[in-house]
Amino acid sequence: MINNAVLDIAIGLVLMFLVLSLMGTVINEIIATAISLRAKTLKAAIQNLLDDPNLRDAFYKHGLIDGAKKTAGDPSYLTGETFAMAIVGSLDPAKPLPGFAEAQAAIQKMPDSNIRDALLAQVTKAGGDIVKLRNEIANYFDSSMDRVSGVYKRYLKWISLGVGFAMVVVLNADTIKVGAALWNDASLRAQMVASAQSELKVGPPAAGGSGATTSYTTQLIELEKKVRPLPIGLTSATFDFLFSASTLKWLFTLAGIWWALTKLAGLTITALAISLGAPFWFDILQKFMNVRGTGTKPDSAATEIRKQAVPAVTVSTVKT
Repeated sequence: MINNAVLDIAIGLVLMFLVLSLMGTVINEIIATAISLRAKTLKAAIQNLLDDPNLRDAFYKHGLIDGAKKTAGDPSYLTGETFAMAIVGSLDPAKPLPGFAEAQAAIQKMPDSNIRDALLAQVTKAGGDIVKLRNEIANYFDSSMDRVSGVYKRYLKWISLGVGFAMVVVLNADTIKVGAALWNDASLRAQMVASAQSELKVGPPAAGGSGATTSYTTQLIELEKKVRPLPIGLTSATFDFLFSASTLKWLFTLAGIWWALTKLAGLTITALAISLGAPFWFDILQKFMNVRGTGTKPDSAATEIRKQAVPAVTVSTVKT
């Protein structure tokens, strides 16, 4: 078993990055929900996709779309099947359930646009089958939404970066300071290693973000408990130090400038680490813990087969 201070420090820092990343994910979800980021991104994508204003207006008035908007506002998610049925039903408002020939004729009568060309391509693929036409339109929508997902993730990445910098300032999460504390305190290192073992038992974070079964506040409180032993956070003593007249003068000395640069570097490292995301740090933590040698490796399939094939031999002692 490999057990040294350097590896334990790395495990402690990675655990901090993991927990703070999870906290950032929860905050990102709060922000994304508050500004309706998913719904706005989807609406903008549909606006670009349906570049024929007549078809776009008919699409939004279709019962499948209008009904959802009246219930919960602009949708944040739309299946390809729903999109296709609404599009086919919007080609000619007088014929909400057209056959293939009627749908084809309505598409051909549309003014020149990107969506007309796309729908004509799907008509060609459908081969006269209205059900297949709807399926082809659904597939076209799903492939378009793959690109929209990339746009949404880029938006969320910028939000994550901003949240990361805000978090490290509010929490005073200085990687250099935390690393030094772990180096000087063996009991803190041991506590972080034990917490890392518990975190691995929970399993990797969900791909979709925070869980829906607990409130955001509960999640943040539970996550905060995991990093509480570390020397992070702002106290009244911290504010007294930062805003005292003597400190302001000291900051213009060589020692003060070095402290400020070190603090800035420590906070920046933490913020950039948070932006990498919780799944990344979970994988790193798992690798470090495997190197450290915690736990026993499960038997291979071949070993299990041999165990089952060879019966156990019981040795008894007989008095003579």
